[in-house]
Amino acid sequence: MRIFELRKYFFANMSALSFYILIFFVINYAKNDYPPPGPNDFLAPGFGEFMLMVMAIILLVFLYLITILEILIRKYVIERKFPNLKLNIKIKIPKFVVAIYNVIFFVGFIPSCMVFAIVLFHTIAAIFSGIFS
Repeated sequence: MRIFELRKYFFANMSALSFYILIFFVINYAKNDYPPPGPNDFLAPGFGEFMLMVMAIILLVFLYLITILEILIRKYVIERKFPNLKLNIKIKIPKFVVAIYNVIFFVGFIPSCMVFAIVLFHTIAAIFSGIFS
């Protein structure tokens, strides 16, 4: 499978979109200067924004896992069970719109792959540190 074929998968597009959502939450969190929590504060200031960032990362990871599942289902189930099923929808889209879409997709999807790899690495490291400690 070529990298340019990833554009046709729905959840790959949602992964790219979720990366932009994550960047929005990171920028929103970084631009505010939160005071340190007081002794009577139940939650630190900025805790809600931090939790939005964490939820965006969790969303990105789940969307990436669903993308992998969607690719496997399309490749190994649908193509083998329904070999004559072809969904060819011809829509005329100007080339500059396709070029802009490609840039937006890959600028969002490639960093989301990196975020997924970092989260996966930290998860595996946490599992192994729990096993061997």
